[in-house]
Amino acid sequence: MDVLDPPSRSRSNAGSAAEDFFGDPAQHLSAIAHEIRTPLTTIVALTNLMERNCSPEVSSQQAEYLRMMRLNSQRLSALIDDLLDLHRHDRGELTINRRDIDPVTLLINAADTIQPVIEQRGQLLDLGMELDGVTVHADEARMAQVLINVLSNASKYSPRGANIHVRAGMLRDTLYITIRDEGRGFDHKQRERVFEPYYRVADGPSATEPAVEGSGLGLAVARSLVELHGGVIDIISRPDHGTEVAICLPQAKINPKIKVRAPVTS
Repeated sequence: MDVLDPPSRSRSNAGSAAEDFFGDPAQHLSAIAHEIRTPLTTIVALTNLMERNCSPEVSSQQAEYLRMMRLNSQRLSALIDDLLDLHRHDRGELTINRRDIDPVTLLINAADTIQPVIEQRGQLLDLGMELDGVTVHADEARMAQVLINVLSNASKYSPRGANIHVRAGMLRDTLYITIRDEGRGFDHKQRERVFEPYYRVADGPSATEPAVEGSGLGLAVARSLVELHGGVIDIISRPDHGTEVAICLPQAKINPKIKVRAPVTS
């Protein structure tokens, strides 16, 4: 027996007809993202080349324009990567390639990548590590993506001039990394949703700043990648007390051959 009322049946039929006509929307989104990615990669490469080969005649304003072009191109490229990864995850096609990596180098490289964004907001990145000789079995590129997504969120949701605190260490065979911001935080109801794709916390980084713009994909992708490693990512937040993201990765160990770079404060 058909239990749909006529309006519901109409909506159901219309939805089926639209899907038959347009195909899978997620598949279309993935195809569009791929089409955008190719010319964008060229733009990023050419902007980097122009920055490296600036002549003395280039004014400081022109150099700043180039820097803004590079940063925004990289931001768009990261967004496309997140969209594609979310699509791969939904289809069960998201994969990782693990090997023993140095988490100190991983963290410093992620900090270097996000540093221009942090400097733009007059913020300070406080990076402290207790990782003497530690390695972790992980996909370096994917974990860099996780850290950059979380650090980017911490910067966006912190007021100008704030500190962002990163701590890392090893407990038994687990690598732990915490990233704590000085933003407005949020309540437990929002906490339950922050890892949902496309969800964004409503409040701005301070009472005088507007709500944060963004895709709402960063934490969703970060969770997918951490869980593929057999790890855990969690978040602790309270209104007016900032937010802390904790990442735990298994298969960490001491490797005496690893030479440790000293912790830095950017």
